[in-house]
Amino acid sequence: MTDIMQMDIFFFITTIAVVIFTILLCIVIYQIIKILKTIRRIVDRVDQGAEVLAEDIDSIRSSLNPTRLVSFIVNLLPTGKK
Repeated sequence: MTDIMQMDIFFFITTIAVVIFTILLCIVIYQIIKILKTIRRIVDRVDQGAEVLAEDIDSIRSSLNPTRLVSFIVNLLPTGKK
């Protein structure tokens, strides 16, 4: 085989390898984008849940009577009796 034929074979094989690698890279990037979209939806749901939880805690906090809360905490403290 001549040097030119060997170079042609090398470039042909290299071209096929580059095309296959590019296709595989595109598939991987597409899958990563799908995963990131799913993660984004999960984070949005968690944010909404956190907002609801914060509102519930605020409503509980506002509905608590401060004197009842203090007496509850005092009752939780150990009295030293056995």
